[in-house]
Amino acid sequence: MRRTQLILFAVFITISLILFFLNDKSALILSENLSSILLFPIKVTTQFLDYLSVSNTRIENLEIEINQLKLQNAQLRKMVPSDTEQFKAKNFKLIKAFIIGRDPQNINGYLYIDKGQTDSITKGQPVIAINGLVGKIKYAGKNLSIVETLENEGFAISAIDIKTGIHGVVKQKQGLLFDYIRNIDTVNINDSILTSGMSQIFPGGILIGKIKKIVKTEDTFFKKVYLTPAVRINRLTSVYVILNQKKLPK
Repeated sequence: MRRTQLILFAVFITISLILFFLNDKSALILSENLSSILLFPIKVTTQFLDYLSVSNTRIENLEIEINQLKLQNAQLRKMVPSDTEQFKAKNFKLIKAFIIGRDPQNINGYLYIDKGQTDSITKGQPVIAINGLVGKIKYAGKNLSIVETLENEGFAISAIDIKTGIHGVVKQKQGLLFDYIRNIDTVNINDSILTSGMSQIFPGGILIGKIKKIVKTEDTFFKKVYLTPAVRINRLTSVYVILNQKKLPK
């Protein structure tokens, strides 16, 4: 038996003997005083357990509130327009077109859509998706059109790193390349690359992609900056054509 246990055992024996030899009144008084001391740990433990019970109840209520807020947030997202067909741009008119054909091997980077001249589609108009830039109208027929996408080797567009302000040209060259970026220019992984607006065709501010890789080459002046496209062309079922680009009021 440990020393502490022996001491406690001796204390309890002593108390028992004292109570045995005392008269009833003295024993009652002593019992009341001792009980308050001996029961103090139990009282403290009980209060602590009650506190934990209340805390657990509060935690459960908070978890319920959080889940309710999540559900409400999901409902609100459904109520907020998530489709650019419902987005009324101040300076641009959009028309939705469905993709009715594509190159199965996606070699040439062209899409065929179900809108044409009868829908005010003309050659050169920008084509976008909800997530960003798709390309431009290459040919407009009466009731269908061909879209030249970012994946076409001949596609090029003026662009800007929105974080650092560095300008370049985005083109398809063994991957989506942010070209003509000098070695001394500062660009970073995950920087967003947008259309610069320095074009008669494309308005500024359309997301093209994000920087995924920066490669230093033997070129004295330029480095290679590769992008992850904002839009996965091979997953699209519809696009939006910007019919007009109105100038801002002076």
